[in-house]
Amino acid sequence: MENYSPSIVVTGGASGIGASICRLVVERGGHVGIIDLNVDLGTALAEELGERACFAKADICDEAQLTAAYGVLKESLPAITGLVTCAGVSPTRLPIEDYPLEEFRRLVDNHASGTFLTCKVIGADMASGAGGAIVTLSSALSIRPGPMLGYGAGKAAVLNLTQALAVHWGKKDLRVNTIVPGWVDTPFIRRQEEAGRDLSPIRGVTPMGRLVKPDEIAEVAWFLLSPASSAMTGSAVVADCGVTLGGGWLPYGDLP
Repeated sequence: MENYSPSIVVTGGASGIGASICRLVVERGGHVGIIDLNVDLGTALAEELGERACFAKADICDEAQLTAAYGVLKESLPAITGLVTCAGVSPTRLPIEDYPLEEFRRLVDNHASGTFLTCKVIGADMASGAGGAIVTLSSALSIRPGPMLGYGAGKAAVLNLTQALAVHWGKKDLRVNTIVPGWVDTPFIRRQEEAGRDLSPIRGVTPMGRLVKPDEIAEVAWFLLSPASSAMTGSAVVADCGVTLGGGWLPYGDLP
């Protein structure tokens, strides 16, 4: 987009969807600050992307760590114009009878509280300045039920929080939208496939017959961060190759 040169912070930016977003931002002339717990991957990505990228380690559920990391990035980047909350933990597939409460809490806390804290620390700073755009990452499980109970509950909370913050910051020139991905072809999914997980049933119930590519989610994030989406706030943009329409998220069904 002509004359659009953003300065974006991406949590969970060291791998998967987050890394795709970081690469796209720099490729199109922007600056990116990467926040992640994985120092090796985060440092390597920042070095790969060059002088317009930097990395800071933080646990998104630790307000002090997150605040410190954001301070480091602010010193290294132009004025922050965007935030993408990609950090998260992998889902657990267990029936409720076998689901430990602590595991449920861990998943909900990471996605809901982590997004909340990220928006509190970084979003509030943006709202007190020139504004900008925030993109959160929800999930198809936020609008369709599935057997990943803690993950789904946490991602549904992200969607609701996004809408609440869109209203809260509506007059502060700070837009807040969420992306609702389906099954995305990330290293996490690939590792499961290499370990023997059969993904053909998932592709079979997806109208487009494939997984979403991380780069496709990055393009949606770029749009929501950019002036091209200037009238959008509180929106949930579904990017799932049609799986939520095709019945692929059966509640407690036989998906692998």
